[in-house]
Amino acid sequence: MHEFPSRRQLLLAVLVATTLSAAVEGVWSHSGAANTPARILLTAAVGLLISGTLAWLLLRARNRAHQVRDAALRSANEASALREAVMDVTPVGFAFFDRELRYVHVNTALAAMHGLSAEHHLGRHVTEVMPDLGRLIAPRLQLALDTGTSIQDTLLQVETPAAPGESRYWFGSYLRVCGANGEVLGVIAALSELTERMRAEESLQEHEGRLDVLTRSLPDYLWGGKLREGRLRDFYCTPVIERTTGYAASAFVRPAPDGGPPPLWAEMIHPEDRARYRASIESMAPGAEAELEHRLICADGRVRWVRSRAAASALDAQGELHVGCVVTDITDRRLADDLRQRLHDSFRRSAQEWRRTFDAVSSPLMVLGPDGTVQRLNAAAIALFGGVDPSGQPLFTAASAPPWSHALPLVDELRRTHASATRELGDPLSRRTWEVSATWVEEAGGEDSRIILVATEVTRLLELQASLRRNETMAAMGAIVAGVAHEVRNPLFSISAVVDAVEATFGTRAELKPYVDVLRGEVKRLNHLTQELFEYGRPTRGEWVEGPVLPVVADALSACALASERAGVSVDRTLADALPRVRMDARRLFHVFRNVVENAVQHSPAGSTVRVSAEEVEETGRAWVRCTVRDGGPGFRAEDLPHVFEPFFSKRRGGTGLGLSIVQRILEEHQGVIRLGNHPEGGAEVTLLLPAVSSPDATQHVDSLAS
Repeated sequence: MHEFPSRRQLLLAVLVATTLSAAVEGVWSHSGAANTPARILLTAAVGLLISGTLAWLLLRARNRAHQVRDAALRSANEASALREAVMDVTPVGFAFFDRELRYVHVNTALAAMHGLSAEHHLGRHVTEVMPDLGRLIAPRLQLALDTGTSIQDTLLQVETPAAPGESRYWFGSYLRVCGANGEVLGVIAALSELTERMRAEESLQEHEGRLDVLTRSLPDYLWGGKLREGRLRDFYCTPVIERTTGYAASAFVRPAPDGGPPPLWAEMIHPEDRARYRASIESMAPGAEAELEHRLICADGRVRWVRSRAAASALDAQGELHVGCVVTDITDRRLADDLRQRLHDSFRRSAQEWRRTFDAVSSPLMVLGPDGTVQRLNAAAIALFGGVDPSGQPLFTAASAPPWSHALPLVDELRRTHASATRELGDPLSRRTWEVSATWVEEAGGEDSRIILVATEVTRLLELQASLRRNETMAAMGAIVAGVAHEVRNPLFSISAVVDAVEATFGTRAELKPYVDVLRGEVKRLNHLTQELFEYGRPTRGEWVEGPVLPVVADALSACALASERAGVSVDRTLADALPRVRMDARRLFHVFRNVVENAVQHSPAGSTVRVSAEEVEETGRAWVRCTVRDGGPGFRAEDLPHVFEPFFSKRRGGTGLGLSIVQRILEEHQGVIRLGNHPEGGAEVTLLLPAVSSPDATQHVDSLAS
């Protein structure tokens, strides 16, 4: 735009002013005005007015032109700044070259990619800034400049000052730039960084190679796919499947007509497992895992066991689940498991048989470790621990009752001597006796030494031996006593007859009456003695029946009523209404009850009470009828208790000393037990135990009741 006013504009303004002045002059001339100075002044004034108006108009036009120019410059500057900003913020590197391939403009991204400032590029040829890169792209830039077509470099490998010694990968695009009139201004280059993507691709290829090697080296094969609406799609598997199934991997490439897995994938599953397998896979939820063992039918017809472990991903953007599965051949493991299970069952049966055999041993048996710890014991031994199994405990802490508590010194001896020993151990409180055998067992190598304890209760055996000796003695004595009683009985009849004759002949003579009474009392006492001698020496025979014992007890109490009344002693009876039946000789059992009650009456002072009770009890796992007779006397003396059952032992004047011996003998015939002692509240207490017929063999556990 030219400066104002121009020469042309000035000439135009003068011409307009002259024309207007001439016009005014013509008007004045036509009007005939004679005043020439006035006319001249008026004409000049009009000319000046017109000239000023024109100058004002021209000045406004000039100002408007300047405003338009300034607005155009601002718009151009803003557009340039916007272009510069866009080019600087874009991650793509841009450079503009002139027709001589000199840098005209470089954006921030390209400067950073080069590792050089933008000013370092400007005005310099492309080969001067970065020679290696310049030699690569200069021909491409020139080709784009000459032809006007877009030229691309899909992969440029360069080294830059930004990363010395490191290869960078770029994508280049070059295009010629023309002006508004079509003149060629230069060429623009756009360079994109591909280094990270190339490295990711290289890493991915490396990982794929490693994964391929890994999958081929594994004995397991893998398969995967996508679950869409409960159906498996996009199936794939690793080539190792051929190693497990015998089917080539190519048989699993082509999907089924409905887009599902290849038909062989389902067909090789054993028919009995097929529905369960497909349901387990196709019903997987997002993030779920599934594991199942099933059978495969291989290409050669063999059946193999495998374990499939599948996992599902979360839903992707298309609402699909990615499913992966590892299939492991477990045929050998299943065979081993079956063999192990059979061995386990065999061992379990053997252990059960051994345990049953072990528990069937009636004698308590216990196995100790070399340190005295209880390792195992049978049921009979557990019963001696109160039903509590002390396995794993040291014997010295677990043994609180006989015979084990008495066997501790024996165990300590074996731990020192590593020998065998047998001891007879008695318990004074329970009056039970045990024969305990201990054996040190040492396996080969001495790494598994044990102590085996066997306890055999010999209480009953010792009692039977004592009873046998007593019976033999009593039998011998009985034969003698029976003979003596027989020889004494005949003279007694004669003496009794003489006394009767004397009383009949001289009964009226008062001076003879005391002598007759003494003779009759002595004869009566001798008759009672001979009767007990006959009873003591009589062979064991009788009439055995099963029946209630209460009538026998009642008859015995009735027989003692007169004696208790004469002695001024009352008899209190507490008899249960219903008692179990017992096997008995009623006549001899009557003799037992009568003898015990009479003894209690005889040892009770006048005014005292004899208490008789009968009840059913259970001891050592069996039922008994227990009869207890308690008197009101001083009780047994401690020194007499060991001798009370000996024949002819008596502390009562006029007693024969055979009563309790006969009672004990009769109770032994009934497999019963008699216990003697003193009641805590005073008086002697005699307890009679008779086995009920509903109980097991009456010979069992009598040894434990003998106390």
